[in-house]
Parts: sequence; structure tokens; C-alpha cells
Amino acid sequence: MVLQDNRRHTLSNTLIIVEGQTDEGFIKGIADRLQAKCKVLVMRGNRADKAYRLLKAHMGNFNKAAVLKDIHRAGVDTTAIIDQLASKIKQLETQKIQLRVFPVKRSIEAWILAGLCLNNPEEILNPEEELKKLMQREGKHYIKSPEIYTRIADEIDIEKAKKASKTFKDFIDFLTT
Repeated sequence: MVLQDNRRHTLSNTLIIVEGQTDEGFIKGIADRLQAKCKVLVMRGNRADKAYRLLKAHMGNFNKAAVLKDIHRAGVDTTAIIDQLASKIKQLETQKIQLRVFPVKRSIEAWILAGLCLNNPEEILNPEEELKKLMQREGKHYIKSPEIYTRIADEIDIEKAKKASKTFKDFIDFLTT
């Protein structure tokens, strides 16, 4: 039993908290491609307390942790949510774990569009709709599911995505260092 616990701790050195299941599928796919050891958890909701509780529950199991927060909610000031989240996790810095909040401009679909070589993907007002249109133009059916997003992660050009999206680049740098 002790060997199993030690093995679990060595398998994941980064904890990543995301908003939804499709985000989870995409991030797992990217991490697999980069051979980055991580565990991805779904926050299920936009409250800073949820992310904080997940981080606190997993303290000691990871060297670093990241929270990905979409900035796409029309009419909602997401800056306040991100500031609250950053303030909350700052309380955990005494745990000797590297913690970051990554604001994802618009949504994770903007990162996907960046990897599919679209210009200015973070300026597209509805990246999910744009992704759907792009896939339809290529003769593919768009189904928003974790499995599809994991496959999409395998198809995007990570280097081009890093050039087209600063937030994606920052996240990849965090994940791989």
C-alpha cells in the first residue's frame, strides 16, 4: 500500500483545475502530448471557494497547481472573480507549492483556434461558435464533449498556439517547467 501511495505522488507533479469537462479533456490531451505529469480536476462552477477547496484538499500531493478561469461571461465582470480567486489561493502560498491563476481570454476554444492557426483568436467574441463553423467548413461534425476536445488537443499546432495566444504560452511554460 505504501508503494502505491508513493507512486501516485510521483505520477503527478502539477494539479490543474478547470471549469468544465471539455476543458478537462483538452488539457489532459495537451498534457499527454507534452508528456507533462499532471492531474486535472473540474471546478464545476465559477466560485473562488470551490477552486480554493480543491487546492486545499490536494495540498502536499503536487509541486505546483494552476487554476484556469475563462473570461467570456457577457455582462459579468470576471476581473472580480479572478482577483478573488487569486486572493484566495495566495493564502496557500505558505504550503511551498507554486500556484497560478491563468485567465483564459474568452474560453478554452480560443486556445484551440490559436492552435488551428486562426489570427487573433482571443479577440473572437464567441470562440466556441467559431470553432463549430470551422469544423463544419472542414466537413466535420462539432460535438462538444471531453473525448472530442482530447482529440482536438492532439491535432492543434502547439507552437503556433503559443505564438497566437500569450495566455496559452504562459500556461504551457508553467506546465512544462
